Amino acid sequence: MSSHARLASLAIVGAIAFGVAHPAQARVHGSRIQANGQQIGHIGGTVANGQGGLTHFRGTRASGPNGTAAHGAYTSVNPDGSASHQGGSQVTGANGGSFNGHNSYTRNTDGSAQGSYQQSGTGASGGSYNSSGNYARNASGSWNASSQTTASGARGSYGGSTTASNGTATHDSTITHASGDTYTGSTSYTKGHGVTHTGSCTDPSGNVIACGH
Repeated sequence: MSSHARLASLAIVGAIAFGVAHPAQARVHGSRIQANGQQIGHIGGTVANGQGGLTHFRGTRASGPNGTAAHGAYTSVNPDGSASHQGGSQVTGANGGSFNGHNSYTRNTDGSAQGSYQQSGTGASGGSYNSSGNYARNASGSWNASSQTTASGARGSYGGSTTASNGTATHDSTITHASGDTYTGSTSYTKGHGVTHTGSCTDPSGNVIACGH
């Protein structure tokens, strides 16, 4: 299990323990079904937290001939207007492919907020994928966000990044074909001014070539 999925699982265990200690303040449910070589289990509930608010948690795990999948998450809301969320997922295929993901979000008492996510995966044939991003907003409403993604496989590779803030956004990308030809481009948007784009292609030796040839 990845550290992110483990974090969500530990949060669920902690919430369950709180519910056992304070049964009048907890609402917990769970189920497990097993049939034909497959099984799925789920637990979830809502408990009072230490800030005088509520925390909702849930966890699900399924397994069968084609692999396993698990997800855990919790969300807390408090009387002062603050809130937080954490979630994690993990999938493993019987053929060797896998995926891991994590996301988090925090809203503060002054209205500011932060969030982030991370994802990674591998294919049975050796391809890989990674992506991450974050978001922030201050108390006055000004915000910014960014993300980065890479992917590679037998047919080539991709690398891209995006940044955005208060009416502007830019996306840069590089795509390389298995033959070695490469496309590099950038697209920008500014509110009130529209979209601009530039791009070029090169062969394996770095010579400029026509894109889409």
